[in-house]
Amino acid sequence: MAYELNGTNQRLNTTASPVTGEPFTVACWFYADNNTANQRLVDLRQTTNSNPYFSIGLGGAVAGDPLRIIKFGTLQTVQVTLSTTGYSLSTWHHACGVFTSNASRTAYLDGGNSATNTTSLSPDYGTATIASGARHNGTSWGVLLDGRTAECGIWDVALTAEEIASLARGMTCDKVRPQNLVFYAPLVRDLIDY
Repeated sequence: MAYELNGTNQRLNTTASPVTGEPFTVACWFYADNNTANQRLVDLRQTTNSNPYFSIGLGGAVAGDPLRIIKFGTLQTVQVTLSTTGYSLSTWHHACGVFTSNASRTAYLDGGNSATNTTSLSPDYGTATIASGARHNGTSWGVLLDGRTAECGIWDVALTAEEIASLARGMTCDKVRPQNLVFYAPLVRDLIDY
């Protein structure tokens, strides 16, 4: 039970400001029906500008189909971090991006397979819109998810590797550091965020 998106014109989005910069963590479950295109799982960006932004997504157009976490700063500066292994079609996977500081961000696929990027990049973040299954470039939606998504959570802290592993084993977002959970959309039955 999750929300299925068709990869052409469907997405979930809301205007919210759950975080205003690092540290924070974004996590969700996904089931991909496409591994040939780049797709977005969760995207956080300014509402008035296409960048800067933070996102976690699928690198279907990248060799090995890795999980990608992206930090796009001002002046068109981007840093991409790729998981060490890729995702498979028709299989549930857990995705997590930990944005620890301006100079540290880590991608986790299925609670491990992690990689860290330590290039310093300081965006002017500000108010954000949250999208699941798409990216907004300021005028239109793109990089759409073809598949299912569930259990989307955002924390205002950098979760530990142990906490991320527990999420990947099936622990729900509201049971991991609930005092720091600033956005939670189970996406299991209703379109309600907590």
